[in-house]
Amino acid sequence: MNFRTRKLAAVLCSALLFSVATVATAHEAHVHGVGKLDVALDGKTLSLHLDSPLVNLIGFEHAAKSAKDKQAAQDMAKTLRNAANVFVTTPSAECKVSGVQLVSAAIEPALLGEAAANKPAGHEDHDGHADMDADFSFQCAYPERLQRIDVKLFDAFKGFNSIDVQLVTPKRQGATKLTPAAASITIQ
Repeated sequence: MNFRTRKLAAVLCSALLFSVATVATAHEAHVHGVGKLDVALDGKTLSLHLDSPLVNLIGFEHAAKSAKDKQAAQDMAKTLRNAANVFVTTPSAECKVSGVQLVSAAIEPALLGEAAANKPAGHEDHDGHADMDADFSFQCAYPERLQRIDVKLFDAFKGFNSIDVQLVTPKRQGATKLTPAAASITIQ
């Protein structure tokens, strides 16, 4: 990848991350059953950001106080932390999970496997509708071989009806809608 291509990828990734941050701070209304997934490929780093109503993932949006709710939150976190099974990349790209961060105003960070410092102050939705913000990082040995990502969120969490995807790579940018019947993202 030449300098110009790297610079373009960096600018596009920065723009994507800025738009994600802007949307997150705007507290736009969420829609049950619908998630948002931002995907960026920059060099060997594949970054995915999932923003979803919490109800899509665990069936409720209130604070997890009962033993049953706490277990549901821990089960959800365990599934999401196993990111290689949730986002299945082209095998020849040899993408390995390098980081997962889970944040929800309604779920204690410890239940998500996070340190308490990761819970953002003032991130609560004041209408009782809580979200899950999840960041996934992969390092790909051969990013040029990454052709697609099979998104297994529909299999793991029955609350999803669709997922709106925004994609930025050095070769293309675009948007698509995933459904249970069409749950793959074409990268190249």
